[in-house]
Amino acid sequence: MYKLKRIFAFARFVCMLLCAAAASLFVWRSKKYADLWIVSERGTDARDNAYHFFKYITKEHPEINAAYIISKDSPDRAKVAALGRVIDYGTFAHYLAYILAAVRVSTHIEGYTPDILFFNKFYQWIPRRGGKNIFLQHGIIKDDINFCHADRTHIDMFVCSAVPEFEYIDRNYGYKPGVLVLTGLCRYDNLQKNEQNTRKILFMPTWRSRLRSCSRQTFLQSAYFKIYNSLLNSAGLKTLLDEYDYELIFYPHYEVQKFLDCFTTENPRVKIADFEHNDVQALLIDSDVLLTDYSSVFFDYAYMRKPMVHYQFDEAQFRAQQYGAGYFDYRRDGFGKVVETEGEVLEELREILSRGAVIEEDYLRRINAFFTFNDRENCKRNYEAILKLL
Repeated sequence: MYKLKRIFAFARFVCMLLCAAAASLFVWRSKKYADLWIVSERGTDARDNAYHFFKYITKEHPEINAAYIISKDSPDRAKVAALGRVIDYGTFAHYLAYILAAVRVSTHIEGYTPDILFFNKFYQWIPRRGGKNIFLQHGIIKDDINFCHADRTHIDMFVCSAVPEFEYIDRNYGYKPGVLVLTGLCRYDNLQKNEQNTRKILFMPTWRSRLRSCSRQTFLQSAYFKIYNSLLNSAGLKTLLDEYDYELIFYPHYEVQKFLDCFTTENPRVKIADFEHNDVQALLIDSDVLLTDYSSVFFDYAYMRKPMVHYQFDEAQFRAQQYGAGYFDYRRDGFGKVVETEGEVLEELREILSRGAVIEEDYLRRINAFFTFNDRENCKRNYEAILKLL
């Protein structure tokens, strides 16, 4: 049954693509598609750099013929539709817009396409009328991410946010001169630290590639689930939260959200947050301390100069199975302490809360030295870099 579904999906993909390619010959000069810029994230959301970039160009440069690609049932559709033109993800109109677009912008590799996996695999046979492909990035790269290497992508502009990141990618990813640009992440324009403590800890671990397509039963047996669920139900955590009058918000990566109902707790101070009703950036802004593992979201937190803890119980396995180590060493270069056990997590959180959730000076110096930009001009720089590319 699974193979039949994949065959049907591939046949539909090819049919839609060929029909759109044929139709493009008749409409490419129309006003609707002239110099079109399409913007997207994964086709299902509008919360990342692409959303903030689209918000910027629709407000500051309404002369740009821009459209945002998003599904009809996305919880973010209404807010992006209020900004400008939208195109339904995966529809014939999406295929046509992809083929005719002068500029394709996304936070993910091939995120502006009607099917990321198919387009990554069969890109060399896919018809299109030129155009530039812009990779805004989903976060700051710190590891060796194979699928972002030049021999596996088709990128004309690759956004970086810090000199160490730029230099590492330039040395190791194989891009031609001019593809990498140092412009900053668009979503950072909206990052602003709260003046008052919110009395919230955000627990936001990333995903594991080995669990991406696993069954529910396999997930329940994984160390990932058992260790993180144990923390949510820890008596020590309850004592800590009660003592300092704090809440802990658990919001795992997008790829783990399908297993969110596996996590349970009777602790009233622990909240399990889902994708539909919570915005990542709002959670980051509306918290005092970040507890994460390897997620690059810690760079967003560092940009606001707030304290963090890295709970890395499976470092060797993560490096062997997911992302190889890059230029960033968490212990040498990091902006928060690395811990490996539940006890160490609670000890470090207590230390942070006891000093009023203020970041330590040593970590603050590292942060100030790392970031190239500390302003709200990231969207503008990216827009100007695209114009220069064109």
